[in-house]
Amino acid sequence: MDRQIKRPIGVTIIAILTIIGGVILIFGGISLLVFGAFFTSVPIDVFISEQMKQQQQQLQLQQPEQQPQQELQNAAELQELARFLGGVGIVIGAIVLAVGIGYLVVSYGLLKGKGWAWIITVILTIIAIAVQIVSGVTASMFDASFVDDTNSFVTGIIAQIVGIAINGVILYYLYRPNVKAFFGRSLPSTNIQR
Repeated sequence: MDRQIKRPIGVTIIAILTIIGGVILIFGGISLLVFGAFFTSVPIDVFISEQMKQQQQQLQLQQPEQQPQQELQNAAELQELARFLGGVGIVIGAIVLAVGIGYLVVSYGLLKGKGWAWIITVILTIIAIAVQIVSGVTASMFDASFVDDTNSFVTGIIAQIVGIAINGVILYYLYRPNVKAFFGRSLPSTNIQR
């Protein structure tokens, strides 16, 4: 496709922010995978410190018959909990890694003016706005019912409003005629706007 439309500067900024978000998500996903694999494979006995061993010896002197069974049960429960949390870390890490890779693919599409990247970015921006609205409402309800800290409540609401505003600006920008034309979603306008 031979296109003479120059990439708008805002699209470049959105693509750079998407790349940064993708790289952060990739590192986070890899970290979760590593920690998850670590917790599922390492025996919990490795983490018992010398102080706990001394406490166990003292308890064995006081109750020699009851202690080994309770100790084995506690160790087994702790090992199962570590495996469960490690498995959850692996699953979440794989999802976060996939989303990070998806961000990099979308940023490539944004830089190249691909129509599918415009559609995905619009959809993800609308989802982000909805999530921030729901998050703001539920957080404010939680804070109002359980926490008496007015400062954290106000800070949380302001953060949600700022996030909604940023995503709203991105959504508005993506619907600008010259931006839509760059992605092949409409005819280019004669009045170039940035």
